[in-house]
Amino acid sequence: MPPERSRKVLLLAAFVALLLVAAGGAVVFWPARNEPGVDTATPKPSRPLTPFEQTLQLLEAQAAALTSGDEKGWLAPLDPANRKMTARYKIIYRNLRALEISHAEFHAEKQPEASSGDTVVADAALAYCLSGVSCPSWRRSSWVEGPPQAAYRVTVKRVNGAYRITAMTDKGAADDNYLQPAPWDNRALTVLKGKRVIVAGPSSQAKRLKQVLALAEKAAKAVDKYAGYIRNPQRRYRVYVADERGWKDWYGGVDEDWIIGYEIPLNATGGDVILRAKSAGDLRQLAVTVKHELAHVVTLASGHWETGDDQWLVEGIAEYIGALPRKPQETGNHDVLAETFRRRGVPKSIAVPSLTAKADDLTVNTLYAMGHYATACMADKFGERKLMRFTDMVLRQAKKPDEASRSAYGKPFATVDRDCLSWIRKRV
Repeated sequence: MPPERSRKVLLLAAFVALLLVAAGGAVVFWPARNEPGVDTATPKPSRPLTPFEQTLQLLEAQAAALTSGDEKGWLAPLDPANRKMTARYKIIYRNLRALEISHAEFHAEKQPEASSGDTVVADAALAYCLSGVSCPSWRRSSWVEGPPQAAYRVTVKRVNGAYRITAMTDKGAADDNYLQPAPWDNRALTVLKGKRVIVAGPSSQAKRLKQVLALAEKAAKAVDKYAGYIRNPQRRYRVYVADERGWKDWYGGVDEDWIIGYEIPLNATGGDVILRAKSAGDLRQLAVTVKHELAHVVTLASGHWETGDDQWLVEGIAEYIGALPRKPQETGNHDVLAETFRRRGVPKSIAVPSLTAKADDLTVNTLYAMGHYATACMADKFGERKLMRFTDMVLRQAKKPDEASRSAYGKPFATVDRDCLSWIRKRV
């Protein structure tokens, strides 16, 4: 097993939307078909409000309280008799405030079959943006466009003459949402902030959080350079340090034992990095892993298309940035390719096939190693700015490698491919 095998990361597709900037804190609701629509911040009908309109008002007030830092306002619509639910709402509020929530809006749809009289059951989606990013417009029918969201099923009843949220669950409302459960949703987090990075995790990881923040701040400075090349600056990077419970739960969890970190896109608003505390013992390896994952945030944060065919470049550019200032031949990737060449021969292209579920360890390692050498070759021959332009065109603009190569390098990809294969052979 090569020295750096354990830090290989999980590839997750990145998404982007054509953005329409929404005003901070704006709330737009999708009402049920059998009740009047509400599309402004505060409905002012001449008739009494229906129970569902009352529900919309409660959610609107909560979104405004969340963005303004009003915890009492956030908790005000809740029925205090449900202590477990109230405790969860407190956790959500405090975590999101610490994570610099800058935009929040609720969208709700009534569930007619479960609602009757003064009781309303609705699927409510909390759309949010963090750290002042430009928040895209809401997308009703898609989990992957628009702002990230967390969906809940809420029950609203009349309690002592006023409508209150009496229950909140995940059941039914969060189906197919790859961003649920979020790390901030149901566990109190310890949050540390640096100049460029926010690091968060359960209190049991407090000591590790300090280590990760120091490493992440250093990594962010390096990655910012490459973000500048492709005009994708990040207001903040976020890194979550997961204990085993969080690792198996956050964003759906990860089953593969060899993965110790991954990046997940927050729709069109950047990405989060998740690290497995159990596997992040060696500080040098941890530093490389953090920089690798932050590189994914920069190079993948705004793609709405699948990058499955370009996995060699997805991981290669992250390996390149993550390993700097070391050259690929000074890392474990050299040993990987030496073994690959000996056992399987030299690959026919730097664009090695993407991984399948049945890929063995050497196949996985080879993709990462070839990607590292390939990007290092292109940087050596054409410079980092042109390398990043090529990367940006392929991974964030959905261009084919040949079109990107002709634009960035002035040569067809077949020529670059052939020359880089020769470059790699001389160094392995």
